[in-house]
Amino acid sequence: MKKLSLVIALISITVAAWTQSSISNVYSRLGIGLLEQPGNVNSLGMGGISTVSFDNNALNLFNPASYSHLSRTVLQLTGKGIQSSLNNGESTVRYRGGQIQEIGLGLKKTGSPWGFAMGITPYSAVGFNLTSSGVVNDSTTVKYKNDGSGGINRFVVGVSRSFKLYKNPAQDTTLRGTARFNSDNRWKEIKDSLELVSPKLSVGLNINYLFGSVRNERKVEYNNTRYFGTRITSRTSISDVLLEAGLHYYMPLQLTWDQKKIKSGTYLMLAADYMMGSDLNSTFDELGELYLYANARETVVDTSYQILEQSGTFAIPQRISLGAGIMRVGTEGRLWQYSAEYRVQDWTSFESTFSDALGVESLSKYQHLGFGIELTPKGSENANNLFERTTYRIGVRNTDTYVTLGETQINQRAISAGFSMPMLASRSSSKFNFGIEYGTSGTIDGELIKENFVNFQIGLSLTPYFLNPWFVQRQYD
Repeated sequence: MKKLSLVIALISITVAAWTQSSISNVYSRLGIGLLEQPGNVNSLGMGGISTVSFDNNALNLFNPASYSHLSRTVLQLTGKGIQSSLNNGESTVRYRGGQIQEIGLGLKKTGSPWGFAMGITPYSAVGFNLTSSGVVNDSTTVKYKNDGSGGINRFVVGVSRSFKLYKNPAQDTTLRGTARFNSDNRWKEIKDSLELVSPKLSVGLNINYLFGSVRNERKVEYNNTRYFGTRITSRTSISDVLLEAGLHYYMPLQLTWDQKKIKSGTYLMLAADYMMGSDLNSTFDELGELYLYANARETVVDTSYQILEQSGTFAIPQRISLGAGIMRVGTEGRLWQYSAEYRVQDWTSFESTFSDALGVESLSKYQHLGFGIELTPKGSENANNLFERTTYRIGVRNTDTYVTLGETQINQRAISAGFSMPMLASRSSSKFNFGIEYGTSGTIDGELIKENFVNFQIGLSLTPYFLNPWFVQRQYD
């Protein structure tokens, strides 16, 4: 317990060591900001693979069909760190930030086909600060400032059910004594074999509650105190529900037998996730002010106008994710996974009552293509040390964001790596997770900005010891 507390404290210190703002990127001024890459820490290390991801001891809130794959209840906590440098061809600005990335709880009773989950993650993030200068009346300097902050969060409640595409063998309930004992053992052996050699289908549903706000502040500021500055502050808030459905299919391709026991096997995984498009309820507030800037202080002189809680809609387009993977289980429990995923969300038909306030010029089709490899050297029963039980990941991704400036669509390319290390002192399947990616975004061509970034995530997947399960009602005091 002391070691677990120490790990949690280290994660808190790591996240707190970064500034509270989660992003600083000029491209986040369009729409609802930069969309967060779906997935947990494991997904980050595998090139953003989230739909087809398969880990029965980790919670994946981005495909509801995965909840029924959990082997037991799991609590997942994740923090995110960001380091980036922005270059316009003439100068470079560096930034560091951090945030809580995910808090999730997956509920699963051992042996049940049902799985449940709830959690909260960011959906988009806004953070930028732009300043330009000019001269009026040949002597008065004016500064044009534009900064924004905020973002949209996603609260998830989901359910999943798995279906075994075979029928369990019948048991003879009339047997007694040694015959019954032998029959039960034989029935269990056949049942376990069927689970390994037969396909399995899981389906799931998420209810996503999107909430949050995007703040945008525009200023015209003079260096001459005879002129009042102008400040316009707008806030667009979103609060509504989106439905999401997921599917995961798992089947054996090739099995190697050794005396009626499976020695190794190759399995195919196919998955899909569909988030509905919808017109979300939103509100808009705007305040125009005149102020005097002197001695590095802003003093409000007058309110020029005010708009309070104007109701409208914000259209989120549908999102489709398709994934496929090959899982290879070898001798001594060695496990390989090769996965690929494609995700698309078409923002070209985006509409909002408050498009002007959101700075929408033109949005494009968001597309993501990722590839990842995962390796666990040995299973827990055959491993000789901690590193043989650790799962290692590498991946690459190419993401076309929905941001377009002029004729240029902003593209992200990144390579990634990560690992999941068992927490042996917990006497459970709990794991310490780490993922990191390095990439580039944008370009300096056409007076745009290029970003080099490093994103990393640190998290815990906490599961109970099998002799001390959580959420069990006491039968005796």
